[in-house]
Amino acid sequence: MLPKKNRLSRQEIEEIKKRRLAIFQSKSFGLASWKQKGEKKFALIISAKIAKKATERNKVRRRFFRAIEESFWKTEGRFLFLAKKPILNMDVEDLKKEIEYLEEKIY
Repeated sequence: MLPKKNRLSRQEIEEIKKRRLAIFQSKSFGLASWKQKGEKKFALIISAKIAKKATERNKVRRRFFRAIEESFWKTEGRFLFLAKKPILNMDVEDLKKEIEYLEEKIY
């Protein structure tokens, strides 16, 4: 799990939603990003439509944050990831590849 200083708070997530930022799409998630100097913060939203059970959503969230930690995300800012159905069957390595793809696509 990411340290608390690297996770978006509920208020920051709502702020990103209000700004209606462009969402970059990949096959397993979308990414809304907001450039902020000096900070790297992440959040992943997995709705109950994606995974019915909370244990499944938490498992995906743990895998996702492990992939973020291991991918050494270089870009600064606030990043809100929106999960899609295919994320349920992905392992950490696949998630890392997709995260790196989106990072290149953004900047």
